Amino acid sequence: MTNERPITSRLFTTSVIEGRVELDEKYDKAYNSVISLTRGLSEEESHHALNKALDDRKVHDELCLGLLVSILADSSIASRHYHDLTLVSRDSLKVVTETLIHQIIGERFSRLSESTRRQLLWLVRELVKTGINNVEGVVWCLLRQIAGGDVSAKNVWLAESLVDILRENRPWLDKFPVIVASVTYTYLRILEDHSGPQFAGLRQKEVTFVVGLLRERFQDCLMIGRDLVRLLQNIAKIQEIEAFWRDLIHNPTSLCPGFTGILQLLQTRTSRRFFVVRLTPEMEKKIVFLCTDVKFGMQKRYQEWFQRQYLNTPESQTLRCDLIRFIIGCIHPSNEVLCSDIIPRWAVIGWLLSSCTSPVATANSKLALFYDWLLYNTETDNIMNIEPGILVMYHSMRPHPVLTTSLLDFICRIIPNFHPPLADKIRAGVHNSLRQILEKRVVQSLEPLFDNRHMDVELRKLIRETFPEFCANSVMGEVKHDDFVAPVSSQSVTTMDLLAETGLDFGASAVNSDSEVNNSNHIGGMEEAMFSEDEEEPPAQKPPPPPVAKIKVEENPVTPPSPVAEMEDVKPKVNDVNSVEEKVDLSKHLEYLENDMKTIILDLQNEKDTKQR
Repeated sequence: MTNERPITSRLFTTSVIEGRVELDEKYDKAYNSVISLTRGLSEEESHHALNKALDDRKVHDELCLGLLVSILADSSIASRHYHDLTLVSRDSLKVVTETLIHQIIGERFSRLSESTRRQLLWLVRELVKTGINNVEGVVWCLLRQIAGGDVSAKNVWLAESLVDILRENRPWLDKFPVIVASVTYTYLRILEDHSGPQFAGLRQKEVTFVVGLLRERFQDCLMIGRDLVRLLQNIAKIQEIEAFWRDLIHNPTSLCPGFTGILQLLQTRTSRRFFVVRLTPEMEKKIVFLCTDVKFGMQKRYQEWFQRQYLNTPESQTLRCDLIRFIIGCIHPSNEVLCSDIIPRWAVIGWLLSSCTSPVATANSKLALFYDWLLYNTETDNIMNIEPGILVMYHSMRPHPVLTTSLLDFICRIIPNFHPPLADKIRAGVHNSLRQILEKRVVQSLEPLFDNRHMDVELRKLIRETFPEFCANSVMGEVKHDDFVAPVSSQSVTTMDLLAETGLDFGASAVNSDSEVNNSNHIGGMEEAMFSEDEEEPPAQKPPPPPVAKIKVEENPVTPPSPVAEMEDVKPKVNDVNSVEEKVDLSKHLEYLENDMKTIILDLQNEKDTKQR
């Protein structure tokens, strides 16, 4: 019978672990109310029965919800019940649109069955065609469900179905500038994912549609700001996009009479609404949880889960740019979070950069990280948008020196190469970024980054040529010892290396190897900047070694001591004979050394001269 409780959900896929949910009970009740009123009646009689029931205002919402469920669950009666819905609704289908936005699409879209998804797109097409109030919100939610970096059949079908609806109803779309801009941003972004030959037909459809929006509604697209340029550059090899790019550079007024050129776009900060539209609600929820609720050092399993679900295919590497732009533009932690032990943004971004497997995606991710630096304006831009870039480099110096040097090299080379006619303005923007970083004390000094002698000589030279005003305190090839902490023990370095290998390289402080973790988004002192090779540097002033007889060599019965560590204890003792009060028998310790090393140690112990070695 109809009133019997179904075993499975009418709309959502279920599993053994996750069965029916509370929404299913609510939807079943509403559905059964509609069916009980209309069973066996003609269309005209159904209208009469439904309208009569609406005399009780309390059942209005339930009947509208029941009609919505029947449309999504049964395609054979969808058209009839949509007609009923438009006749009986007293609130311009507000119940329907809000249910779609906040529940069915916003929260449970990934759980919808395939047949329900098809009915949902059919319903959205009808709502758009009818011009129902607030349907633009439904379309915006569907845009979010087109996942970046996902070329699965379901995701490609959704992208194609939605572009078909929007093409068919272009006059409706033109009424909503924010939706025009959001649609343009979304399809410019996913064109990068649809580069394969199997997507040729879809790609051409998307290109024609989005170029039409850019040329005919460029005034609306201007609100996107600087990230519009970034997306266009990623797909500039497409013929129609290349033609538009030439007009953007050389004939800007042909696009919009008041448009002065690409500089106008680059100086406009992109609203966070566009970063949000490129993450599904599930992605957003998980990445926000990672950045606001996970303790620093405990994030490995969450990162692994996220990577398995969203970043495990070659095509998915393009999603990293979306994630980085979202973290930079949308997640601005409060002071309470900044002072807590929650993982900072720079650590999450560092993980996204260091785990990337595609050279092209890596380069694009670096650009996404530094994009707000290029035309940074202290009056209109936000320090929180440039903070992660400097902190990723700063905190990676020790566990990931290669990442730090690659980012430094990138920021130096992007200035003259991003858009040569604007090289001077871009240089000024990057310099503005660095000056505000110092003024706001995000870091106290740039010397540990720019004047590090462990970097390649050519890179140091490039940095000095690019940022002379930030490298004026020391001459080429010199680094002041005060900028670094004292050398760390080999045990600490080993711990750092293990953290890097296990994926926790951004989960522990580069300075504090003990249980006290410093994860502040700002750096309080220069002693926090360390490199992984610092233990090879001699200290500025070497204290006199203690007498050999007063040194107690500890034996570990479980783990043999490291020969390298043993050498560090022995060498100072034999180099200064004046400090030796009596000989120590080292034979019991030599069994852990190679034969050649044993001979050297014995020769050094028997040496009589005072010459330093």
